[in-house]
Amino acid sequence: MITHQLIHPKSIVVAGGSNDIQKPGGKILKNLIDGNFAGDLYVTNLKESEVQGIKSYSDPADLPQVDLAIIAIAARFVPDTVRVLAEQKQTRAFIVLSAGFSEESEEGSRLEKEMVDIINSVGGSLIGPNCVGILTPSHHSIFTYPIPKLDEQGCDFISGSGATACF
Repeated sequence: MITHQLIHPKSIVVAGGSNDIQKPGGKILKNLIDGNFAGDLYVTNLKESEVQGIKSYSDPADLPQVDLAIIAIAARFVPDTVRVLAEQKQTRAFIVLSAGFSEESEEGSRLEKEMVDIINSVGGSLIGPNCVGILTPSHHSIFTYPIPKLDEQGCDFISGSGATACF
């Protein structure tokens, strides 16, 4: 299901945001900032109090309510993070960049099912896991570069790859 919060979020958290723009959580945060996302932008990072000039929270439970979560943390931590965001912060849209789910192992498959069940239980939407993100006119939630210019008369593009997309 595609939710309004996925396409037109008023607030976004990058779970696993980083000052290192070579990492997915760092690059996607930079793309959101450079793309002039007009809403509230939050970051979670266990080690940093500020990431790319944005206050960082060490615990997602401390965040305010957030529409869209972009998750770039180890797969084993994803279900618990999704649960907190979905159940406590009313998050209804999730982009999971992280790998290590059903594409890798039975344990990963179990983690993926747990994550999907949580999101489905609140009527949320999910892009991923193991994806490059999405690009909309309102937010550049992808970790690739360069960011293509969106044309109002353009076409939609869907890629099934967790590694590469051509624009």
